[in-house]
Amino acid sequence: MYADSEPITPKRTIPRSLYWPGFALGMLFAGTIACGGLYMVTGLSNITLADIRGGAPAWVPPTPLPTVEVAVNAASDDAASDAKIDGAFRVGQTVRNILSNSRLNIRTTPGYLGKDDIVAQIPPGATVEIIDGAREADGLRWWRIRYVVPNGAAVEGWVAEATASGVSSLGE
Repeated sequence: MYADSEPITPKRTIPRSLYWPGFALGMLFAGTIACGGLYMVTGLSNITLADIRGGAPAWVPPTPLPTVEVAVNAASDDAASDAKIDGAFRVGQTVRNILSNSRLNIRTTPGYLGKDDIVAQIPPGATVEIIDGAREADGLRWWRIRYVVPNGAAVEGWVAEATASGVSSLGE
């Protein structure tokens, strides 16, 4: 019965459809042609960052100011650091930390560059009493203050009247 019939061969599989890969390649090609044509027609290659900004630079660095360094001996250097300068506050006045979201460092001596002498911090809005000052150090005006911490202890030290960027830190 089966001797005369043809042998059974496995069924051929149909190859996967090439629709989706062809579609993706076609869209990529069409997008490349469209963007390239738009680039050539509009002349985007001639636009610079200065054209977008209106020709004016976004930021201009400040002009450096010359500084004069005076050579002094150690004895006169100590005397110069103790010299008082005029300031916006007076001894006995109560002022507060007016920085809205920053604590103000209290230091053992005036100045902040190259020092690690923070003894306490004043939270925003807290009041302190001016007990001495003002002295100039590291380009800032420093006041000797007394701050009473929440547990009742008093901390004395030096606080800058403004930050290094010029933002006032003490006010009435």
